[in-house]
Amino acid sequence: MKNFFRNIFILIIISILIYSYARYIEPNLLNVHHKNIDSKLVENNKNEIKILQFSDTHISESFDMEDLQNMVNKINDENADIVVFSGDLIDHFNDYDYKGDVDKIWQILSEINAPLGKYAIYGNHDYGGGAERIYKKIMENSGFVLLINENYKIHQFNINIIGLDDSIFGNFDASLMNNLSDENFYNIVLSHEPDVVDSLLEYNVDLILSGHSHGGQVNVPFLSSAMLPELAKKYTRGLYEFENFRNTNLYVNIGIGTSQIPFRFMAVPELSVINLK
Repeated sequence: MKNFFRNIFILIIISILIYSYARYIEPNLLNVHHKNIDSKLVENNKNEIKILQFSDTHISESFDMEDLQNMVNKINDENADIVVFSGDLIDHFNDYDYKGDVDKIWQILSEINAPLGKYAIYGNHDYGGGAERIYKKIMENSGFVLLINENYKIHQFNINIIGLDDSIFGNFDASLMNNLSDENFYNIVLSHEPDVVDSLLEYNVDLILSGHSHGGQVNVPFLSSAMLPELAKKYTRGLYEFENFRNTNLYVNIGIGTSQIPFRFMAVPELSVINLK
């Protein structure tokens, strides 16, 4: 009986420690992951072109302006040439208590430095509840080029950045790639939901940058798969390499903020840096 109560006490202590870590520590961490990709298509008079991706900030009471500022400071520490945001800026705009202070968001995001440009796309949380218009305003006022089934060419480096609309609430259409991609350029596709990659592999696509999955957000047995949202159940985190005719790479960023519940466990927030060589 004595051992029984001791074991119960140990389990309670472990549960409290895990809860505290997942609620108050891991969501406030921020890792930077670097990946190197070589391509003969990139015209480069530098050693490399650094592309930094951030995703899924889900601004809310759990991720406020101080957190956003800290993230921007860390982005600028990387001295990236290109910065991309792959969607889901505000968690639930309809329930956001600080709608009158959205100018603070773009004031902070405008501090991001990227000599070859800042680019963004819509995520599913950037639609609904009035979010669509305010998201557009925030990103444009902060200096991002918002791509909605559009492309932007950086001619001096032979890079073509393609932004696809959200696959859940937007007007996603893979066949648009026929007009948006260029076989002679290095084509980078921004698509919020990663699982649509399978519909893009027949096109001239070299690199796809996605988010949406949160890396599962809370990774524990019997719960992790339930935390993965639709269109992020197959490709969940990190770098994937495909053996198609372009040898396409997909990077799934596990995001910054939290959604549904303010916890992260074994899914530390990240900035991802792709070094194009």
